[in-house]
Amino acid sequence: MRKQGGKRFAAAVLVLTLLLGGFFPAMPVKAAAKKLVAITFDDGPGPYTNRLLDGLKARGAKATFFMLGSRAEAYPEVVKRVYREGHQVANHSYDHPDLTTLSDAGVRSQIQNTNQILNRACGKGTSYLVRSPYGSETSRTRSLIGAPLIYWSVDPVDWKYRNAETVKQNILKNTFDGAIVLVHDIHSTSVDGALAAIDSLKRNGYEFVTVQELFRRRGKTLEKGVDHYSCKPTGKDLGPVKAPVISNEAENGRLKITITAQAGAQIYYSTNGSALNQESKRYTGPFFADAPCTVRAVAAFDMNGSRSEEISAAITRPTAKAPRIQVENGMLTLENFTEGAMLFYTLDGTAATVNSTEYTGPVELSPGTVISACAGGGELLSSRESRAVYSRRGNFFRDIFPGQWYYNDADRAVSSGYLYGMGDGLFAPEQPVTRGQLVTFLYRYSGEQASEEELGALSFEDVTPEEYYGEAVAWAYARGIVSGYSEKVFLPERRVTREEMSVIFAGFLTYRGISAPDSAGAAEKYLDSGRISPWALGAVEKMTVWNLLAGDTNGKFLPGAGSTRGQAASLLMRLADFLEGEGM
Repeated sequence: MRKQGGKRFAAAVLVLTLLLGGFFPAMPVKAAAKKLVAITFDDGPGPYTNRLLDGLKARGAKATFFMLGSRAEAYPEVVKRVYREGHQVANHSYDHPDLTTLSDAGVRSQIQNTNQILNRACGKGTSYLVRSPYGSETSRTRSLIGAPLIYWSVDPVDWKYRNAETVKQNILKNTFDGAIVLVHDIHSTSVDGALAAIDSLKRNGYEFVTVQELFRRRGKTLEKGVDHYSCKPTGKDLGPVKAPVISNEAENGRLKITITAQAGAQIYYSTNGSALNQESKRYTGPFFADAPCTVRAVAAFDMNGSRSEEISAAITRPTAKAPRIQVENGMLTLENFTEGAMLFYTLDGTAATVNSTEYTGPVELSPGTVISACAGGGELLSSRESRAVYSRRGNFFRDIFPGQWYYNDADRAVSSGYLYGMGDGLFAPEQPVTRGQLVTFLYRYSGEQASEEELGALSFEDVTPEEYYGEAVAWAYARGIVSGYSEKVFLPERRVTREEMSVIFAGFLTYRGISAPDSAGAAEKYLDSGRISPWALGAVEKMTVWNLLAGDTNGKFLPGAGSTRGQAASLLMRLADFLEGEGM
């Protein structure tokens, strides 16, 4: 009777619905939220984990692996595979102790050491969920762990029964929508039973996701220091993370790559074939790439457990190699390294493109010209830009340009012969300056020569007249401009510091008869004046009142910092201008 009454009631509802259908507009049908379950595997990886991964991949199922650090060390390639295939890597301590029996330092060591081991696959900066061994914990260990704690709502006791069918039935009997299932991948029977249970549950409409995805899709936040056992339906399902879309287009002969993903997801990518993890490049907007290459990308809310499937796009269109710029006697020549490419250039400082002037032969230049060149055309993507400058003083540079604070001084110093380039148009402005080099610059500027007597009187065992700095050191030492670290050692190859530079330049000015106005206390304005060595303090104060050296933008002198070739050129020309103003 109850069954018949139920049928009559259902029929009446159906008739009423049909009758009312003409009076109410049709409403869109909302797809029912899927039944979700997170299956987790403890104590691995082990000898059966690869077989488990094969089975999960064949079934399109994702899982969370609570790994022991000691096992992860033994199976590093398996850890990488777990992460690479989109499963979640999690922390189950280093060697499975009861954390409540350990000291604070012991608990931290178990968790932090394991995190560092897992980082080898997942990348630095990865966050890991934690499951305390045996589920044993206290408020103290929760606080020390400092991560969300994940336990279980379904335990098939697989470690005890060691029977695949029993494991399967225990999982099926207790699983519900939002459950977290505990299994151990160190037992062959557990792997077989878990995969069989997955088959049955999938037929009943379950989707297998990571713990991270279970909570994200239901709009729940995993909280640090809080125990989580399940995530039952909340009435919403945000859906899986969609794979990004890679597109490309040519722009001015170059390949511009664009990657798009769903709102809120971060895109991680590579163009050199490297595996993607937490340390991979993050997409911030369209970028240029050289072909041939393969762009790999994933979209992620969390790279460890909440990311899309990886996609890749092979780009085979070749890119031309950048041409070589050369200037001799005011004539520009470009050397082409790509068969079939055309060369293009500009002489106004703008970047060369395939729409710029085509190079057909040597070009006469005017001093003060900034040159840009590229190769491309036809089926080739254009090369990177080559840049160089033919300075107002007739110098050719590939690595310094107008607008850089040391450019004019470097140009002047090279033209005057005080500093030489490094060859092939390179000035190397950021290269450190040694004690021998700095004294040599000053020696060249002085225009003087070391005498045979001065060379013969040189007592430093690490300086010989045959070295490029030999005459300079002999000249400076004889005039009291420099001293050694001892009577026998000068250390010409040692990087010169700012306070040493002050002593050397102040010594030169004193030799030239320049006296500083009252400079006592001048260094007190520097926030780090207390770090200036006593033997250098007077020289620093003189250089300060002469306005030849000053502090950085933060008000520090940085006495122990080194000097670069760009800085040395600037100081040398400042010195020249100062002495010219003194009429010397």
